[in-house]
Amino acid sequence: MKRIMLILIGAAILFSLGSAANAQDNQFGAADPVARDIKNFDSMRPIEKEMEANVPDGFAVTAVGDLIISRPLSQYAARMPAFDAVLDVLKGSSVAIGNLETTIFDPRYFQGAPYSNEGDWTVSSLPAVAQDLSAMGFSMVSRANNHSQDWGLEGMRETSRWLDDAGLIYAGVGESHPLSRAPQYFESTSGRVALISIASTFRPTSESLPATASTPGRPGLSGLHVSQEVRVPEAALKPLAEASCALENKNCDDVPTKGKLFGTSYQQGEVLSYEHEMDPDDLAEIYRNIRAAQLNADFVVVTIHSHECSLGCSSDNSPRGPANFLKALARGAIDSGADIFVTTGNHNIGPIEVYNSPARGNRPIFYGLGNFFWSDIQEFLPSDLFRANRDTLAKFWENPEKATEYDLSAPLNTEYFAHAFTFQSVIADVRFEHNQLSKIILHPLELGYGRPLTESGIPQLVMDKDVAREIFLQVTEQTEKFGLPDLKISYTKTTAVIRP
Repeated sequence: MKRIMLILIGAAILFSLGSAANAQDNQFGAADPVARDIKNFDSMRPIEKEMEANVPDGFAVTAVGDLIISRPLSQYAARMPAFDAVLDVLKGSSVAIGNLETTIFDPRYFQGAPYSNEGDWTVSSLPAVAQDLSAMGFSMVSRANNHSQDWGLEGMRETSRWLDDAGLIYAGVGESHPLSRAPQYFESTSGRVALISIASTFRPTSESLPATASTPGRPGLSGLHVSQEVRVPEAALKPLAEASCALENKNCDDVPTKGKLFGTSYQQGEVLSYEHEMDPDDLAEIYRNIRAAQLNADFVVVTIHSHECSLGCSSDNSPRGPANFLKALARGAIDSGADIFVTTGNHNIGPIEVYNSPARGNRPIFYGLGNFFWSDIQEFLPSDLFRANRDTLAKFWENPEKATEYDLSAPLNTEYFAHAFTFQSVIADVRFEHNQLSKIILHPLELGYGRPLTESGIPQLVMDKDVAREIFLQVTEQTEKFGLPDLKISYTKTTAVIRP
């Protein structure tokens, strides 16, 4: 019965996101408690005014993707004019935001330990990185992601300390469940900007937990739990039933249209795809915090770190698209008070949507901004990562026992990230007029694919028109594949402009 109730609640929440009739009742999205009678409220403080953005004309938000940065890099701007131009874009905005996908600590004194997960790198940064990001122009960073606890809770806390010292605002992790969920605020000269950071992709037990009557809560990141179901074409149902019969002695006399094999749920669909159901309790908490952020700020940014994918997910040699559940999540977030929604995690450029919220007007949704910094060679890797990749090391090196961190990372990068699109991305420069979206300026970036390792992964503005168009084509193609409306996009020599 409890399971049935959860499903019904989840269905009700999702229905509220897509129903025009319900949008009239819940004027401000799923988080709206719905006023019984507007006459009960102070006429000088109407709720519809409080749920609006409140920023001056020309307000600019600069959003970028993943900040995988291991050491200070701003010094390269002196000899890389195209990188210096990137920093000019960051510093020219009202607020600049990226996803900090690393742990900052001083290896000479750090008392924590590495916790690698599923064969992934343990990403780390030297302490000077925090101040360096601030000097580059970053104001806020999201921290809910699958690498936030690569070095345990000690690393999470140490990162917080260095960011605090640098004056960088961050959200998405906390010493308690409410703190990890809560918005954090940047007090800018253009207004109070709130940031909410969540992750649907994270290592087990790294998410924060609320306390119960008898058990304390847990520090960690702000997680959105999703359950996955595979949609398979009709031709695949019979082989799945035969495998289930041979291995589990089930489905031997029929071919069901839905089932479970090797712990994975599936049901019949038109094409192979991966669909996800959001946990209704997580969703309600997230939307409630977005509403609270809008009531306490002039402008609200919501970010999610998500590796989930729905279509075309099996090839490592082409860009990964986002998961379909993000559409409902992002639109519901904007209806509930967000002014911009940013997805990171797929390490390539994703779709863009200009969503016309019934209550709040046009707002941008970015379903993947790619990488901004890509320090893909790490100095500190744990022994279990070497052990888990013995076969790979033996395949690439005559003497694998001599392998350094680079000698391990190089073949792994060859397998997963040896593509130009991993080293191409965009800066989204989002402008507002009269508290509504006026335009999105896209600046194309290249991250030095093939350059020496000391320079590889540093973003530089693209100055070549043809390369810029190639990068923008990724945006339009991904947008079309995701089933979104065509973008009203125009081009200058090396930038693209999207208007509502």
